[in-house]
Amino acid sequence: MRKKSPVLGLILALLVCLSASCSGSAPATASAPLRVEWTLWQGDYTLLVANQMGFFKKYSVNVDPVRFDSSSQALSDLAGARLDGGLFTMSDFLLGSSLADIKAVYVSDDKGQYSIVGSPGIHSVSDLQGKRIGLNLHTSAEMYVSDMLKTAGLTSNDVRYLEMSPDQVIKSSSTQIDAGLVWEPYTTQAIKQGKVVVFQSASESLLIPTLVVFRSSVLNQRPQDIRAFILAWDEAVQYRISHPQESLAIISKATGLTTSDLQATGGISLFTISDNLNLFASIAGSDPNSIYYIAGINRNFLVTTGYLTTAPAITTLLDPSFLK
Repeated sequence: MRKKSPVLGLILALLVCLSASCSGSAPATASAPLRVEWTLWQGDYTLLVANQMGFFKKYSVNVDPVRFDSSSQALSDLAGARLDGGLFTMSDFLLGSSLADIKAVYVSDDKGQYSIVGSPGIHSVSDLQGKRIGLNLHTSAEMYVSDMLKTAGLTSNDVRYLEMSPDQVIKSSSTQIDAGLVWEPYTTQAIKQGKVVVFQSASESLLIPTLVVFRSSVLNQRPQDIRAFILAWDEAVQYRISHPQESLAIISKATGLTTSDLQATGGISLFTISDNLNLFASIAGSDPNSIYYIAGINRNFLVTTGYLTTAPAITTLLDPSFLK
């Protein structure tokens, strides 16, 4: 048998190493932590509770929560395999699917209240005509604002959008923007600053669920870890529901927010595995209780506005198989 040259062997090993690094698809090891993105959002705090209460450890999965100011900012890290997964709104998830091979395996929450806050003197949606609105563009926030403007017979052409995350909105002065999109705890902080709530809509918030998303390579390589993650998440949701004060203390310590700020939740709904089985039960495009229906509304908005050049296959992107 011909022996391989030691030098050639080293070259081949280096090439394999470089190839794995460049592709971002190096095999994940079972002991490596799942790096999961989260932001200051009521539903995302389930990740912190599961971690602090030891639920991930209970189900033998190692998880590393990674905080971002905005979930849309994490999409590049997800595409570059610097994250294994994250908690993304439906529109962020659909946009991210054009950048990376990802799937949503769980619906975390919905109903968390988006709010449009404005400078004193702006009291209605019609007052926003010709004004500057700060929001995260190309996301569910833009769909929310677009639908809001329709209630006053306005369109995006009647206002000026400025790219701005919720924390930047509350830091901005009236010389920079006239209004902006926020959620709790930023809504409460904005009100304390003297800003006024111009618009809120519970029905619109139903169209903006948060999803637990992972890269497909992680799902393929670590299916047991993903199932363990979901079991731990489910237990954390039930803990938050049955132990609200204890959960607030955990979240306050992890986020640095006061419990009073955290209690202003905007009527959020946290979903268990049982809830998810119902949400994924029907793929009929006309069933408003189906996550597939909600995904279709978000997809249509992104395609109509040109943010997606092709319509992604929703039934392929949503993967409920890990719920069982």
